[in-house]
Formats: sequence, structure tokens, C-alpha cells
Amino acid sequence: MSGWAIIDAREAAPEPTPVSVDRAAQLGLRAAPLGRRIGAAAIDALPAAVFAAPVALAPRAILSGELLWILIAATGALLLVVYGLVQLASHGSRGQTFGKQLLQLRTVRADTLRPIGFWRAVLKAGIPVAAGVVPVVGTAVVLLSPLWDREGRRRGWHDHAARAWLIDLRAVDPTDPIAFEAARGRARARVDVAPTPSAAAPSPSPASAPSAEPVPSAPAEPAPSASAQARVRLDTGEEYLVSGLCLVGRMPAPEPDERVAYALPVRDDARSVSKTHFALDVRAEGMAVLDRGSGNGTRVIRTGVEYPVAVGVPVPIRPGDRIRFGDRTMEVLHV
Repeated sequence: MSGWAIIDAREAAPEPTPVSVDRAAQLGLRAAPLGRRIGAAAIDALPAAVFAAPVALAPRAILSGELLWILIAATGALLLVVYGLVQLASHGSRGQTFGKQLLQLRTVRADTLRPIGFWRAVLKAGIPVAAGVVPVVGTAVVLLSPLWDREGRRRGWHDHAARAWLIDLRAVDPTDPIAFEAARGRARARVDVAPTPSAAAPSPSPASAPSAEPVPSAPAEPAPSASAQARVRLDTGEEYLVSGLCLVGRMPAPEPDERVAYALPVRDDARSVSKTHFALDVRAEGMAVLDRGSGNGTRVIRTGVEYPVAVGVPVPIRPGDRIRFGDRTMEVLHV
């Protein structure tokens, strides 16, 4: 587990170079499943069909001079236009229509993972409509074109024209800064298994006092360097200086084959904090938090937004971030 960096995905995305098919696979990005893609389209089409139904009666209402039905048809037409513009604006700026949001799908630019923008959303929606000049068959062929995408990412002709890619958010959301940082970390992570078991680690000392001696390590593995340290503060005010791997919980203890530098016990009478709730991994290249299978989960709070931390997945954090674990919180002051 190494090589991750402390970056905000909203600032870092797009990737330094255009995202290739191989790079997308490394990040864990997946094409939207066909069933949920069809489901999202059906959800989006339902309101449009409701609004369009009165419009179909407009010619008859105009010919008969029935004012009420003319007003109903005009209202339906207005609602249809407003609904279409809202859907296109949302699709272009957020990558989601109403149906895509419900089924956890998102459209991004295939080369940068950013939103496609309003006019590309119009192009993407307009190509299947324009293909309707060949009744039924034209639109059907365009909508089915993702099935024979040579890239294997289920991008149809309209997607390629708009440089768009419909992805599954249940895999990775590149617009979520925490989730995308974790995806980058997983793409670079190496599993480091220590050969020698260790005893329970000592607790870190408060920052105002000299640091406690870390758990002795095997001669072949050097102790953490002085530069690889982080200062953290609990919600009760205590500050600690930690380095290496630090376990946090009510009674934190390492796994049988795991070596850690520190164990930080946290008092919690309500028992919302697990015995070994999460780990802090402090290295020269930055700091990460890993949930250790806690009962109430671990969340990173950044700029007022909370992001869940998946079990065992290193999520890079930076000064100013807060970690919520059970009813307790910890703030990262310095890395």
C-alpha cells in the first residue's frame, strides 16, 4: 500500500494525460450495465410521454375550437420543452438525468472524465432523434450500437460523436474526490506483507511530550523517517504526533501478521467506536486512512462534505480533513 498522493480529485481530474482504455480499467471504471442503461432511459421517457400526450390532441382541439383542450395541449408542450432543457442541462453539467441519478449512472467525457457540457449532451441526444428519418430502424440501430463497440466500453455512435461514456457509479465515481483518490490509490497500491508478527503496539504520546518509542521492527525494515509524521487532534482536544501505521479504536490491536508503530486507544462510553476502528498510515509521500471493518464506519469530512471510507481501502487525506468514527472525530492538523 504505497504511492498514493494527497490531492483533490476535483482539482486533479482529468488525469495528466487523456484517460486510455487501459487506464480506465486500472482505476476500476466500468461501463453502465445494459439493464440499468435501459431502465434509466425508460424512467427519463416516462415524464416526457406524459407531457407529450396532450400535444397529440392539439390538431383536433384547434380544428374543433375547444379552448380548454388547446390550453391543455399548450401546457403539455411547454412542460415538455422545460423538462427537456432541464434534463439536457443536468446531463451536460452533472452527467446525470433523472433516470441516471436514480440508477447510479453518470455520463463523463471518455478522455478526461469531466462532464460533457450542454452542447455535447444535445449532440448525444440529437443523433438518435435525427436517425429517425429512417423510421424505427434508424433510431434502433443507433441505440443498439453500444453492443458492438470495438473498445469494449459500450459506447454507441452517439457516444463517440459526443466523446461521452456512460459509467457505473457503483464501481467508481470520478467526480467524487474521495472515491477517485481511493481509486487512484488502488491503481498504484502494493500489498506489503510483513514476515514477522509483532506484539501490541504502544500508544502515541501527546504532541507536547516526547514521542514514545515505536514497536521494534525487523532489522531489514527501517523505522519511519522523522519527516513522515502527522499531528492529529481528537475532539476532546488531545493532540498526538504519529508516524508509520497507527491503529485507532477503543482497544486497538494489530492482526497476528501485522506490524504497527502506534496504537491510540480512544474512550467511548457509548461504544460507537470499534475496538480497532481505523488505521492511519503516515508515509513520506502523505497520509491515508483505512477502515478496519468497524461497526459504525469511518468517514472523511472535507470542506463540509462527508465521504465514506470503504473497508481496507486507503483514502489519502490532507491537513484540514476530519475523520468521523462512531460518535468521535479526529482532525488532521499537519502532515
